[in-house]
Amino acid sequence: MNKFPDDLTDTELVEAAALMHTNLSGAPASYHATAAQATDLLAKSNAFAGEVTAHVAAQADARSQTQKKNQSRLELEDLMTLLVKQAKLYGASESDLGKLGVPTGAAGDAPSSATRPAGKVDTSRRLEHLIHFSDEATPDSKRRPRGVLGCEIHRKIGGAPPVDESECQFLTLDTETPYLADYAGEKAGAMAHYMLRWRLRDGSNGAWSETLSATVTG
Repeated sequence: MNKFPDDLTDTELVEAAALMHTNLSGAPASYHATAAQATDLLAKSNAFAGEVTAHVAAQADARSQTQKKNQSRLELEDLMTLLVKQAKLYGASESDLGKLGVPTGAAGDAPSSATRPAGKVDTSRRLEHLIHFSDEATPDSKRRPRGVLGCEIHRKIGGAPPVDESECQFLTLDTETPYLADYAGEKAGAMAHYMLRWRLRDGSNGAWSETLSATVTG
């Protein structure tokens, strides 16, 4: 049996199945099929369409939960940093600070070690960009530089690479590499441009990365 084309998106397959059922069910004998097969086709098509809808909803929920988790982490880290800094300010001993379980350098009084993000985009999966980032000074490390809250990712879709950040939209503040950006089917073949920078604990921002450009794989 010939394998059905595997380069169709889920949405395209649902649409193809609907079209096939419409034409097959009207005159199954013309295609040497049976009415029972046409009914089975409709049932399997509806089942798959339902799973696709559930999958899309689950992905959206996962993205939402990741963003909530990242924001919650930032808030927790900010409070822990404040508590350590406050304890040091009022003379807590190194021994007592050690009992808090947080390195004393986490108080934020040490200068940031960040330079600027270096990134790459993995386009191996359809309709997805996996954005890896690290600091230029430590390209093989996944750890955020000292004094960094996370990596801001800004994006422009289509056209020439952005001249500056004014042409981009803020996409996310990610605390851990890599970041997954997914796209709807109609964006297949589009060019996406990303600009990255570190957001520091003191509220300031670091220098912009080189622009990353990648095609959305269809």
